[in-house]
Amino acid sequence: MEDDRVRKPKSSKKEGARILPFRRNITVNIGLIVFLFIFLYLAVFLIRYATRQTYSSFTVGMPESLTESKVYTALILRDEETFLSDWAGNVDMYAASSGHVRIGMPVVSVDEIGSYSDTIRESASQQALGKEDLLALKAKLKNLSVLYNIGKTSSIYEEKLAISTYFQNNIGTASLAALEDSLAYSEFFHVLRAGNTGLVLYYRDGYEDVRASSLKADDFTGDKYKRENTASLVTSGDFLYKLVESENWQLIVPLTAQEAAFYGALSSVRFSFIKNGISQTAPCMVLTGADGSYLLQISLSRFLIRFASERYTEIRIDQNAQSGYKIPRSALVTESFYLIPREYEIDDPEVNGKFLAESYSGQVASAQLIDPTVYYRDDNYCYVSRSEVPEGTVLAATDSSERFTVRLNAFLNGVYLINTGYTHFCPIEILDEDAEYFLVSTNLKGGLSTYDTILLNADRYKEGQVLN
Repeated sequence: MEDDRVRKPKSSKKEGARILPFRRNITVNIGLIVFLFIFLYLAVFLIRYATRQTYSSFTVGMPESLTESKVYTALILRDEETFLSDWAGNVDMYAASSGHVRIGMPVVSVDEIGSYSDTIRESASQQALGKEDLLALKAKLKNLSVLYNIGKTSSIYEEKLAISTYFQNNIGTASLAALEDSLAYSEFFHVLRAGNTGLVLYYRDGYEDVRASSLKADDFTGDKYKRENTASLVTSGDFLYKLVESENWQLIVPLTAQEAAFYGALSSVRFSFIKNGISQTAPCMVLTGADGSYLLQISLSRFLIRFASERYTEIRIDQNAQSGYKIPRSALVTESFYLIPREYEIDDPEVNGKFLAESYSGQVASAQLIDPTVYYRDDNYCYVSRSEVPEGTVLAATDSSERFTVRLNAFLNGVYLINTGYTHFCPIEILDEDAEYFLVSTNLKGGLSTYDTILLNADRYKEGQVLN
């Protein structure tokens, strides 16, 4: 029956259809892209800034001297004859300290008993000073007061001794003459008279027989300096006085090796005394001390009497200064260059190249002009950049059949110029130096000029490096 038939479901047209995902339209967020770009730019900038190599520069100034003048402590050497006592007793002085005596003038006396010395002093106390003598004494006392006020204790004794011997020279000698007229000399009273003309000094310090060649560096420090003055009471063998017969004397100054090289080329030097401002030009020579130290000997024949009581004095040497450009020590670099004999350089402005280089292809030789940078020329060689000429390059002479193979090298001192924003080697010639600066020549061809900008801490850089 029709109703009993199994009815099949009707097929649908949607049967077997695929379900497709919904696609959204992609939109570009311009703001986000701009933000990311700025973020990356800042990140790169900050990283480069944090890791970049910073540099410092120095502008070359006008030519000047490294040291216009220098103060030295000079040791004074003289020809000094020392006189010792043969007796024990009281000492009286009749010649002024640092004063001139003539042959036969009394210098000191030694009284073994003491009574003759008392007689001289008693006679001296009764002598009267004239007007000129009083004025001279007033000046000496005023100088003594000034020395005391400014604390020049080392000079106070000398001034006191000068005042004392002034009295002895003006009054004591007259008293001695009176004693000579009234009494016969006893074998216990001894007068020492000058055997020659000269300056009398009443101290010794061990430098009387010293010569410059026997000095050492520590002789100029004053640490071991000791001075013995004439005592009022002596025993046999004690020091009495010394006589300086010659007007010739020397100033000895310690030098560094570089100063010795400079002064070694001079025959004279100009200097001034700090003590009194006196300027003098005098012969000089460089010597070697006993310990190998360098010494400058300045020879004088004037002003001895003004420095007779001193072993050390300060002087200012005005001639040790050289003029040049002053550059910091950290700007110095040393570069290696190839050396090419100057006869191989083509000296013709119309030729586009300085050297004629040969090359070979089998047995066939060809030549070409090359123009490497010549940084420096001395009397024999051109100094050429190693990066511009390969080692082993064969150069030909233009006026002969000679050939030269590039391989010889040498070093040059220099600085890096940074006028154009990158490092360029500039040779220098060092004239002088101190702890902070070099003084370099202003006359070097291809060298520094005023207002050039150079690189400090130059050892961290290389030739041709661009500076950020």
